[in-house]
Amino acid sequence: MPAPVPSFGPWVLRQFALGEPIAAMPFARLEQVCSNAASALCGAAFAEPGAVSGTLVIGPELAGEAALVAKRTGDGFKACLEDRQHTVLTWPWDHLATRIAWEASKTGSASDENVGLRLGDIAAAYATRHREQLAVVLDLWQQVATGVAESAQAEPPNLVRMGRQLLAAFELEQTAS
Repeated sequence: MPAPVPSFGPWVLRQFALGEPIAAMPFARLEQVCSNAASALCGAAFAEPGAVSGTLVIGPELAGEAALVAKRTGDGFKACLEDRQHTVLTWPWDHLATRIAWEASKTGSASDENVGLRLGDIAAAYATRHREQLAVVLDLWQQVATGVAESAQAEPPNLVRMGRQLLAAFELEQTAS
């Protein structure tokens, strides 16, 4: 039986895990790695929707997961606007990461492949089904990142650019092997 074709989600997850096995991570570390990977996956899915989702069929379960990320993101932003002094802004990739890390920890399915596929699938579904919300979120994130970078006198990070770069690196690696 031939080896399965590598998937972008698990590949991105492994980049952020820095060689540390996902299954051995404590929950807080797993959630952090998932959040970092999910932010790049959302950027890539926004930049190149077809390349990230491929032949992904967004059925009711996956559409529901994407809708849950969108709802939690909307609720979080609304809470932030209502109480700017006592609310912490959380991004869609944070909601996604917490859910996936919790599921993986609870079910014992914390393999690079399982977690990465789930992150990639939901990020692609969210970017496809809730593109307008993601555009607004990415713009706000860019504004925040630019403000931080200006105070640190550094070039601001850009999730869409980073997602594209990771996707290009993944595709290059796949054609080289």
